[in-house]
Amino acid sequence: MRLWGHPVHPMLVHFPIAFWTVATLAYVADAANMGEVAAAVAKYSNGAGLIMATLAMVAGLLELDSIESRRKTMQVATWHMMVMATAWLCFLLALVLPISAAARMDQLTAQLAGAASAVAGFLLMSGGGWLGGRLVYEFGTGVRSQPQSQTGA
Repeated sequence: MRLWGHPVHPMLVHFPIAFWTVATLAYVADAANMGEVAAAVAKYSNGAGLIMATLAMVAGLLELDSIESRRKTMQVATWHMMVMATAWLCFLLALVLPISAAARMDQLTAQLAGAASAVAGFLLMSGGGWLGGRLVYEFGTGVRSQPQSQTGA
């Protein structure tokens, strides 16, 4: 899937990375009681990250057929998709857990659970981003028609 000759998936992935980074910091700040604004920032930046990540995932799935059927490239792409989908689920959990758990447990426990889920999502996002970087920089996925050899020749 391309827009004016450029692959769409790499264009979109920067948005959830930025939103989820801010959300993770805000969830941690909220759990540390560093201000009432942190909870709102966490919620809204996480929601925006979830929406943008959904768009990026759809674009990535549409671009999946452009990956060569080489075993290693497809294996890395599959791991990238699984890790990023798990990160998405962690951030979804971080969004709904403090809301749904607040009635059953104290507020601090709900905040800590949300922060822990966001931190787990952030770590998964970092690993999934590294795998996505391998697809682009090592295998040339979505960048050039013929990937370069491992020696760069």
